[in-house]
Amino acid sequence: MTKRFCPHCEDDTNVIEKKVSIPVGTEAFSARTHVCKKCGSYELTPKIRKEMDLWGRSLTKNVVEPQPVFSEATHRFAEEMAAQFGLKRVPFFRVLTAFYLNRVVNRDDFQELKKFCDSHAPRKLLDEGDRSKVSVPIRYLMYRKLETFSEVWTVSHAKAIEEAVLFGLTVLSCREENFEKLRVIADSLQQYISEIAQAA
Repeated sequence: MTKRFCPHCEDDTNVIEKKVSIPVGTEAFSARTHVCKKCGSYELTPKIRKEMDLWGRSLTKNVVEPQPVFSEATHRFAEEMAAQFGLKRVPFFRVLTAFYLNRVVNRDDFQELKKFCDSHAPRKLLDEGDRSKVSVPIRYLMYRKLETFSEVWTVSHAKAIEEAVLFGLTVLSCREENFEKLRVIADSLQQYISEIAQAA
């Protein structure tokens, strides 16, 4: 039998095959794979990832419920914007997060856009008033995107949602004539929200 090497603790004598429980938010996926008895790390093969995706897509409940913190101004503005699209505030937060994770963070100019939005006047207005938490239930597919973003940028799920929502609201409120990119993103975001609102 070929020895398996553990890339985490660099051990090739303690790797065995056994069933493991892989945490997916508040749920767990079971699979048989190679596990290092020394450090506990396990191998996630493409086959296991595919099986986990099929399992995750079949779940009918949320796998995490992060609690981002927003100011009174953000809650109020989000409520108003959501109503324009026929949505409630929390589903609207999910839509803004999905747009951010699917259409914004992979752009080559992501850092430039983020910096511009963070320093822009409408963004500062969104910080006014007392701050309060809100629960945002997340299903498997968005959880996967959120998990990847959180790992890359070393932020919690709640912080990632805060960032996504504030970016989206800033873009929607921005009337900057000299920043064409932002207008294009705002149009794209409005179209995205409309499509999801119609499907809901």
